[in-house]
Amino acid sequence: MQQGLGPQRFFEKVAATVSEKTFENLVQEHGPQVLRTALRVLHDASLAHDVHQEVFLAIWRRWHRYNGDVNWPAYLYRATVRKALEVAQQRPVRSLPVGATQETSHGPDGTLQARELQQKLAAALARLPRRQADAFVLARLEGLDAAAIGEIMGCSEPTVRVHLHRAMLRLTRELHEYLSPQ
Repeated sequence: MQQGLGPQRFFEKVAATVSEKTFENLVQEHGPQVLRTALRVLHDASLAHDVHQEVFLAIWRRWHRYNGDVNWPAYLYRATVRKALEVAQQRPVRSLPVGATQETSHGPDGTLQARELQQKLAAALARLPRRQADAFVLARLEGLDAAAIGEIMGCSEPTVRVHLHRAMLRLTRELHEYLSPQ
């Protein structure tokens, strides 16, 4: 025992050190996936890094409430998607100036339209009900199947399919100008 510390304070200090190490391990193990998920939703590295930090900061603030029964991959997917959609909803959707993106095989107009579609998709996702947005992001952007999504969202596969179907219908309505043939 360290000199000057009573037994209670010593064990509190040891517990705090173990807790900090456990949190650091969580960030190291799952941080890259959190960042990739945020980037897939936002298409903006700076905003994705902000979401990464905010997700882990929120967990750290409530760290004392968590127990060993947390399914961290599922929890982090949900927290990251929700935070990224919240950020997407708060940022303005704007057309990009000419020359703001690299030209692709579709030419500069196609590149601008694709970039604008990404921004509008992020904004439209942010307006979806939370469960629909989660299902869409996990299925279409993360590439997970209905069983994995159901486990993450805590619902059955048929429920996941309903959320995904409704999300697709709503997104199709909102983004129809980008989906129709030119």
